[in-house]
Amino acid sequence: MSTEESQPMHDPRQIEAILSGVERLPTLPSVATRLMSVGNAADINLDEIIQLIESDPAMSTTILRMCRSADKGLGDRITTVRRAVIMLGLETVQVAALSVHVYQLFSEKSDQDGAFDHPGFWVHSLCVACCAEAIAQAHPALGVSPEQAYLAGLLHDLGKLALDLTLPKAYSRVLEMASTKRCALSLVEHTMLGIDHLTAGKRLAEHWHLPVQIRDAMWLHTQQTSTLPSDTDQSLVSVIALAESWSRDLHLGWCGDYGEPLDLYQLADTLGVGVDFFKNQANRIIDSVANRGEILGLGEHTEQNLLIESLTGANRSLAALNAELRTKAANSKSMLRLLDAIDVFYRDLSPDDRPEEVLRAMVSSASVLIGSERAAVIMQHDQNEPWQSMLVDQGQIVQRPTRVPAPEADGETARPSDLSESGFVASLDLSGLDWLRELFASVRDAGTPMLIGSHIDISDQDPSFLIIMPRMGSGSERIIATPDFERVRAIWTRSLVQSIAMQRMRRMGEELASANHTMATLRNELTSKEALVQLGRLAAGAAHEMNNPLSVILGRSQQLFERLGTERERETARKIAAAAQQLSDLISSLHLIADPPKPSMHPCDPVLLVREAIEIARQRCHTQGVRARVQFKAKGFYKPVNMDVTMLAQALAEPIINAVFAKPDALVTVSIEPDDEFGRLSIQINDQGPGFTENTMKNAFDPFFSELPSGRRSGLGLSRARGLIELHKGEIELGNAHEGRGARVIVHLPTTEAGSQAA
Repeated sequence: MSTEESQPMHDPRQIEAILSGVERLPTLPSVATRLMSVGNAADINLDEIIQLIESDPAMSTTILRMCRSADKGLGDRITTVRRAVIMLGLETVQVAALSVHVYQLFSEKSDQDGAFDHPGFWVHSLCVACCAEAIAQAHPALGVSPEQAYLAGLLHDLGKLALDLTLPKAYSRVLEMASTKRCALSLVEHTMLGIDHLTAGKRLAEHWHLPVQIRDAMWLHTQQTSTLPSDTDQSLVSVIALAESWSRDLHLGWCGDYGEPLDLYQLADTLGVGVDFFKNQANRIIDSVANRGEILGLGEHTEQNLLIESLTGANRSLAALNAELRTKAANSKSMLRLLDAIDVFYRDLSPDDRPEEVLRAMVSSASVLIGSERAAVIMQHDQNEPWQSMLVDQGQIVQRPTRVPAPEADGETARPSDLSESGFVASLDLSGLDWLRELFASVRDAGTPMLIGSHIDISDQDPSFLIIMPRMGSGSERIIATPDFERVRAIWTRSLVQSIAMQRMRRMGEELASANHTMATLRNELTSKEALVQLGRLAAGAAHEMNNPLSVILGRSQQLFERLGTERERETARKIAAAAQQLSDLISSLHLIADPPKPSMHPCDPVLLVREAIEIARQRCHTQGVRARVQFKAKGFYKPVNMDVTMLAQALAEPIINAVFAKPDALVTVSIEPDDEFGRLSIQINDQGPGFTENTMKNAFDPFFSELPSGRRSGLGLSRARGLIELHKGEIELGNAHEGRGARVIVHLPTTEAGSQAA
């Protein structure tokens, strides 16, 4: 015998090894082989046939026994082989000889300990043979001799015996699997061995040099007549197929096949066999099986015993069918619950739901299977993300996702789904995981916790989750353990993966939009600064060319003021001097923006800074005929700021002056607020004017921009102020107070502690 393989054999070399094992089975005895060859010769020598039979005592005994059981009216008067051969005919003798030797050959080598039922197999084979013989005798138009039909029926399933002898242990597993699954034997053979008994039977027939018609019947008897190759003896193959279906209907013997045979009445109609034939011939078949079994030495099988066996087999098949129906009904019920769970999951879910909403829908889906609507959930988006826990009750998230510390096992950070393994939980040190104990306790109040986790075998980039639900009712564990539940879990996981991906895409979109906004702002600032640089170069050139003429104009206007006598002339000279001074100041401001001086930094009290800025603002407003009402609110001690007081006070005075001009005679408030979180101070200036317009917010820091009436301000104040504030690593921002209560300017300056940390 060949060596068995423990795994399913699908390699062509392994399949060929099995077939080689079949071909290594013993050949037929020389007597049977020579008898078959003599029968095929053109000239038949009766004396030679008689000598062959007489040389084999077992065959001689079988031939004489057949004569005594045959319905020829001669009884026990046939006492010689010669008279027996003449009485039975050559074809019957050939069939008897081959039947005896095949049965003896396999009976000697069969293993009775496996799943193969050898006595039952031979009863089934004999039943098929008798059925085939009866069909051929009653329907000569089919062109099949009864003897040939009998022999083909007896040998039709020898491929099963061949595989059992070649691979006894493996074939026992095949038979057990077919019995458990209640399915066609050939399908299980192909799955587990890579070859079926039909092909093995064909190889055995070729090995024994059996007639081609017998070989095709052993090979093709499970196929529909319409699918048979044109070069086969379709009549004999169809008769054996019909006999097989009839035998299965009689429930005699054991065939090891639980698949549905070809439809008996449809096949009978194709061959022209009437339905009543099977009813009328049933008792005859049982009687023939009993007689032929005695002749072959199968043991004593009386007609009564075979009838009882037939009824028992029918009851056994009916019981198996009922058990299968009950199993299918239970599976259908479980499948219905799983489908309901999937339906609830999708009804609770929207395409743009966040991961926590997907987990909430998972709990609603699981509640269909478990029975509880309360659950604790632990999730982790991927290996590098933190653990989060949440609580769900009655379809609502009652505790939003909260970050929790992840446990460790053997020095490695665990995934939430690892907790569904009892051995893993036992290896954890829960002393520092109060949150986990509390989470289990919140569920344990309603029942024994049941764990539903994502797949254990996940990659580091996949999400992992664990649903902890109180067990309600029975049968939940069985449903969760079924392969069909894996489809539900796969649907949950895919939806969670998609939701996490969508969340990351939304976050990336927001970050991209923010980055684009920042780039646009920086681009505008860069453009503005480049414009200021160009303007500064222009101002520097203008200052060089215009300072001397302006000095002359300013000096001469002062001389005219002193020499002129009338007040009107003196006022004209004063205006000329003021205009010249204004133009000189403008050129100086442009030069300051383009090429600001280097500040002399030292720590200073921000209160003194604000007071000096307010004083500068009051003086400049006074020179323009406007009264400045400024209130300074300062409380407590403020951390010092590194600054050039003179330079920064000039910068801070600009927004104070703008606030005064926004609504003259109205109160302007200036306050200082510490911002310890960012290590800075915020100086806030509020007015009671109309507030900044959208156009002002957009262009306030552009040189020469102003929404005040022409001639009131130069429009360089905020540009100059921002440049000086940025020299102190500060920021200036514009906004409006709530409910239209005026404009608000905030100047942020780093404190000395923040500056030292940054350094």
